[in-house]
Amino acid sequence: MIEFRSLFLLLRGRKDVPEGGTAVRYSGESTTVLIALLVASLIEIVAVEFLVPWATVRWILLVLSVYGVVWLVGYMATLITRPHVIGPENLLLRNGSQAEHAFPLTVVRKARAERKGNHERSVAVVGETLNIAAGDTTTVFVEFDPPQEVDGRTVRGARFHADDPQAVVRLLR
Repeated sequence: MIEFRSLFLLLRGRKDVPEGGTAVRYSGESTTVLIALLVASLIEIVAVEFLVPWATVRWILLVLSVYGVVWLVGYMATLITRPHVIGPENLLLRNGSQAEHAFPLTVVRKARAERKGNHERSVAVVGETLNIAAGDTTTVFVEFDPPQEVDGRTVRGARFHADDPQAVVRLLR
């Protein structure tokens, strides 16, 4: 389970970044919502203790709630410890534990900061573009020449979220 590995990396203060690579953070857009969900989950644990009269049911709900909290913290850890990476040879785009796609830097023709919202899914190929959104937003567009294969589909570009899109564009140029 990659979430638990990411928790271990987070506790050690490390990130899953290959040697020579530059980490590109993308967790800022999602952090507020995830922290709110974590706080609500912790409040739920306390509320269940007061509202559910049956001890056996309380214990079952406690175990499930604690597992949910640990998984949520692990998911948050994947967003922090598994950043996008601009390496010496590849552009590695990630979305926590859900996706990881590597593209050679030699195929990157253009890069620009471009905020786009309303993505239906966090990771999807739409038309000829790979979208890796945080929340429902992407902030960087990269054009490939020649087109690349992603999950059996040809893409001519990728949109992804970065907390500092201007810095990413400078690194890619």
